[in-house]
Amino acid sequence: MSHPTTINLTRPITSDTPAGALLPWEAPYRTEDIVTLTANGANLFHITMGSGSATRLLGPGLGTPGGATTERLAPDRMVNRDASVVRVGPREPSGSVGAIDPDLLRAAFAAATPAKGDAVLLVTGWGDTDRWRDDPHYYLDTPHLTEPAAETLADLLAELDSDVLLTDCAYLDSPGGAHARSEWTDLVPWLRPPFPSDAARTYLEHYRPDRVRRDWAATLALTSRIWTVVGLVGCGGLPADRVRLTIAPLNVHGVGEVPCTVVAQEIVQERDDGAPARTFPR
Repeated sequence: MSHPTTINLTRPITSDTPAGALLPWEAPYRTEDIVTLTANGANLFHITMGSGSATRLLGPGLGTPGGATTERLAPDRMVNRDASVVRVGPREPSGSVGAIDPDLLRAAFAAATPAKGDAVLLVTGWGDTDRWRDDPHYYLDTPHLTEPAAETLADLLAELDSDVLLTDCAYLDSPGGAHARSEWTDLVPWLRPPFPSDAARTYLEHYRPDRVRRDWAATLALTSRIWTVVGLVGCGGLPADRVRLTIAPLNVHGVGEVPCTVVAQEIVQERDDGAPARTFPR
């Protein structure tokens, strides 16, 4: 019996990457021994991390008063979802798409012709290397949406009756935007100790809604209308057009953002001769 090929598109959560230490509202993943095999005969850990660690699900509750929080995304919208793959290729020699504008999005959707009712996987190729392990520029130079592109993307998805977007962009906006990037991220590391440091708390006390709206404009515009998964890796192994997805967020109540696991599986259909017609490259 032939089994469908499965790919894990989830970026691992580890304590030895730059993730969580670049933006003032993030917190790096850390573990501390509670008991150990050597001393106690078992391994138990105390874990701390930010809600935006690695691959994560963003919902309307992230920035919309009264918006749905992540536990309200129904399981039948997350399990065995057919998804159309829309590819936005690099247009810079470095391989980064850079800022994704409305025209680039419309051209990518026209070329892909995604199916009605599918989730949509917006693939830039950014997560197809291991740069996330040790390179801060994986996070800081990610392809990202302009605010008009975020509105255009929400409109394109609405036309398709698509209720879930997934992407391998590390962030939806240029990380830090106009304010946090220059005021925090561009400082030398010892002047920006990560949350929950006193310095990060003090900065965030002065990081008011007008600045958040500017720095997170694309994120807020898109997630107010569409459930979004950000930070996928390994999308280069996907087939040309469609996959079947399962999205498994941590079941944390009352939050607008939460880490999640995303697994893609090839859609296998029988040919006329009874053999499987595979959609993943072998």
